[in-house]
Amino acid sequence: MYTKKRKIITITLIVPLLFVFTAGCGEKEQENTESEIPVKVMNVQSYNIDRTLEFTGNIQPWKKTNLGAQMPGTIRKIFVEAGDRVKKDDLLVQMDDAQLTQARVRYEMAKLDYERMKPLLDEGSISPSQFDKIKGNYEAAKAGYELTLENTRIRAPFSGVISKKWMDEGEVFTLMPGPAGSPTILTLMQIDRVKILVNIPESALPHIKNGLEAQVKVDILPDKVFHGLISRIYPVIDPASRTFQAEINLDNRSGNLYPGMFARIRLNLGSDLVIAVPRSTLIRQTGSNIFYGFVVKDNTAERREIVPGQRFDELVEIKSGLLEGEPIVIEGLYLLKNGSRVKVVSTHTEKQN
Repeated sequence: MYTKKRKIITITLIVPLLFVFTAGCGEKEQENTESEIPVKVMNVQSYNIDRTLEFTGNIQPWKKTNLGAQMPGTIRKIFVEAGDRVKKDDLLVQMDDAQLTQARVRYEMAKLDYERMKPLLDEGSISPSQFDKIKGNYEAAKAGYELTLENTRIRAPFSGVISKKWMDEGEVFTLMPGPAGSPTILTLMQIDRVKILVNIPESALPHIKNGLEAQVKVDILPDKVFHGLISRIYPVIDPASRTFQAEINLDNRSGNLYPGMFARIRLNLGSDLVIAVPRSTLIRQTGSNIFYGFVVKDNTAERREIVPGQRFDELVEIKSGLLEGEPIVIEGLYLLKNGSRVKVVSTHTEKQN
C-alpha cells in the first residue's frame, strides 16, 4: 500500500514539472527574441581634424592716453574736437599764460644776475659759494620757466584720434581726479592699429606662439574676416580660471574697427588625426560631467564611460573610452542599458560630416 501510493505521488509531481519546464523554455526563447532592441550603429573612425580655438573679446586702441596739464590753470584755447585726427606734436590745448609770464620774469631776472656775476667770479670779486647760489637760482628759474611753458601748451604725444573732450575753454583745470580717472582735458587714441586681449585655457599654452595668425570677425561686418597676429603672451596663469592672456594686434588703416566693438576670434592650431564620433552618440549623465555611450558586442549593448575632447562641428574628439573600428550605437541608444540585448538593423560605415 505504501509502495503504490509513492508511485502515484511520483507520477503526479513529475508530470507537472515537465510541463512547466517545457513551457518555460518556450517562453524564455520567445522573450529573448522579443526583447532585442533594434539599433543603428557606426564604426568608430579616425578623422583628420583642423584644431581651432574660439574666443570673444573687445577691440581696444593700440595706444590710449589722457592729456592734461601738470599744474592747475584756466583753459584758454582747445584746438580740437572729439573725432578729430591729429599728428604727433600737434598743439591741442593752450592754457592761460599768466603763470608763464611770471615764470618768464623770474627766469630773465635770474639770467641777468648770472650773466652779471660770472665775470666778477673770474675777477675774484665774489666767492665761489656766492656764485654757486646765484647759479642755482638761475638754473631753478630756467627749469621752472621751461616747465610752465610746457604745461601751457599741450601737444599730441603720438598720431591718433581725439576720442573724448572732457573740458571746455574757460574752465579751470585742477589736479583733482575727474570722470576719466586722472585729471584730463582730452583723451587721445591710436587706432590705425588695434588690439584684442583674449583669455586662453592653459591646456592650449604649448600651441600658442607669437606670430600665430588669428581670424577676427565683428557682428557689424558679418561677411568680413580680419587677420591679426598674436604679438604678446602674458606669462601668468590665472589660478581661478586656469587661463592666460594673449594680445592680438590687427592693422586698422581701413578704419573699419572701432574700440569697444565685440569681436569673435579663431586661432588655427594645425591639424591632427583623432578618433571622433557624432556628438549625438554621447549621453551626459544627469548632474555630472560624465559622458557615456554604447558599443555592441555579440548583440549586447555595453555601456562605456567616454572622455570627450574638442568639438568639431557635429563631431567630438574621443580622448578615451572607444577604439577605432568598434560599433557605437547612433540610434536607439536612449532605450538601452548595460547588457541590453540588441539587434543591429543598420551599420553606417561612411564617415559622418
